[in-house]
Amino acid sequence: MAVALMCFAAQAQIMMTPYVDATVGGLNENNIQLVENRLRSIISAAGMESSYNTRFILATRINLLDREFTSSAPVRMIQKLQVTLAIGDGESGICFGSTTFEVKGIGETEEQAMLQACKSIPKTNNQIRDLVATAKTRILSYYEENASAIIAHAKSLEQQQQYEAALNELAAIPQECSQYRTAVAMMSKIAKSNINHDSAQTLAEAQAVWSADPNPGPSADMAMALLSQINTDAKCYPQAQALLKKIEARCKAVTDRQYADDVAYRNAKLKAETTLEKARIKAVRDVAVAYAKKRPRVVYHVHTWW
Repeated sequence: MAVALMCFAAQAQIMMTPYVDATVGGLNENNIQLVENRLRSIISAAGMESSYNTRFILATRINLLDREFTSSAPVRMIQKLQVTLAIGDGESGICFGSTTFEVKGIGETEEQAMLQACKSIPKTNNQIRDLVATAKTRILSYYEENASAIIAHAKSLEQQQQYEAALNELAAIPQECSQYRTAVAMMSKIAKSNINHDSAQTLAEAQAVWSADPNPGPSADMAMALLSQINTDAKCYPQAQALLKKIEARCKAVTDRQYADDVAYRNAKLKAETTLEKARIKAVRDVAVAYAKKRPRVVYHVHTWW
């Protein structure tokens, strides 16, 4: 967990959500997804972090300008599109700026031409760089003005044991903000509380499973699998290890085969521990991102941007 927080502290960036506001006829789900992925590339190329359901968005509107066919054989279709990009506060509806350019795609079918046109949307150019520069200034000003309120809200969520929501709030504060270090310190504290809370629940579940059938077999396997998921930093970790040893001793006593020394069991346990360690390194960031993904889709107010 400490490693994860160190990684987060070294790379926390402005978070932004790609948003396809409107498209012309001819764009299917695959093309819309391609456009969204292109927006994510633009966000990353601009030194920001592409996320989900964030307050600030990179929105696009695509309009068909022209459609024609080549005169040479085989005949191919040419699609010319007008792409408008806008960055702003999607929740308040305030647009920080926009830019418009044209892209063109050629293909044997309308769908292929549209696909190539979407692929032609640049990751960056002078217009996009200017747009991003203006937006970054506005976004950082927002966090300077509101970071204290965000931190206070996160504290309130922590008190309600809404740890994921609290981490999601704090993770949005970028490293350029003067309150960033305060946010990171609080994330560490909340992450610890989250670990203790989840681990206590997992331990209780393992205890219930084992108590229902304290013998070698599915119950023992399930209880040990649950116990292997408990974070080593959790307060209840010693209790979890004590129960694990108790289960192993019981299984060894009941069966002629030494259950605890079984090669398959030890390999499965090692695999579970390795997987857990890898997951722990990414824990804090993943909690915030997972929470953002499962939130109800944010309703963005961008109708006045175009």
